Amino acid sequence: MAAPTATQIRDFLEGYGITTSVLSDDWIDDTRDNEIIPHIEDVTKQTFDGETEVTEYYSGTGKSTLILNRRPVNSITSIRVINSLGGDIQGQIDLIGEEGIIKVSNNYSEGIYNPLFQKGDKNIVVVYKYGTTDYPARVTRAIKCLVAAKMLNMIGARTGGGALSAQAWSRNFGSHGKYTDIRKELTATAYSLLRKYMTSVVGG
Repeated sequence: MAAPTATQIRDFLEGYGITTSVLSDDWIDDTRDNEIIPHIEDVTKQTFDGETEVTEYYSGTGKSTLILNRRPVNSITSIRVINSLGGDIQGQIDLIGEEGIIKVSNNYSEGIYNPLFQKGDKNIVVVYKYGTTDYPARVTRAIKCLVAAKMLNMIGARTGGGALSAQAWSRNFGSHGKYTDIRKELTATAYSLLRKYMTSVVGG
């Protein structure tokens, strides 16, 4: 599934009358591509529009597993422990790609005196490829929600914010100006949809 188009996001905001004369396709596309999607990639540590290769440094803990920062991991290009011995250890590890975990193939307690992931400060260099070539439906929906919230923010800002009052009635736009409630709801929905792709556990 591709990222949602400007037309699809307008349709998502049914009833708000956001035509091209109100907000252009260029503005919506720019907000989606240069603000919302990069933000989603930052919070999920994933990319959904193609495979990307990264080089990262990790601190060894002496354990038999290493948790990478991004996922899903498609392949390990190289993995090297920076020590007096040096050398690539790629042939001695197994990859659990969906979870972004590298595991030592053999049990270092049985005959190997030093664990592969030796304790140290940024002493493990991993070059790996991660990412998917398609947006899951939940991520597409989250993009719609976050771009829609930005659209409502832009339109609301044009007419000002704060409280309006006249004689016997008054209306308050809320703490975030016009469309406060729907913008908060859209943002909360987006992060709820993204939660399964987010993790608080990252490598060192």
